[in-house]
Amino acid sequence: MTDKLLHPALSRIETKRDDVYAFALDGHLSQAESDEMYRTLEEAYQKHDQINLLIRIGRFDGFEWRTLFSESTVIGKLHAIRHLRRYAVVGGPSWFATATRFFNPLFRVEVRHFDYDAEAEAWTWIYEDSEAG
Repeated sequence: MTDKLLHPALSRIETKRDDVYAFALDGHLSQAESDEMYRTLEEAYQKHDQINLLIRIGRFDGFEWRTLFSESTVIGKLHAIRHLRRYAVVGGPSWFATATRFFNPLFRVEVRHFDYDAEAEAWTWIYEDSEAG
């Protein structure tokens, strides 16, 4: 089930555990959508020191460039490094897989890219995390 946020390209996906968060991106990510996602994740960090995150990317039409350097994005990424256990990226352009492999060793977060048609495998991986309940 997908629960629409205030903006058309980003929506929250319902999960089976309260320490697992998921979003669907389909289109062009705006600054407002990015800020909304980071606000949701900040609330999650208040409830759980560590969470798992899945992002499903259907159509990716880019993002507002100012988002890349906004205060909320920079702070959101720094907090994510501290609070994410597992991060699954499903779909997206082919360069997402390459970027995921490149950046994975740089952080303590387990990051994996899954092809769009392997979403079920991504959910299995997100939920099999042994540290969480």
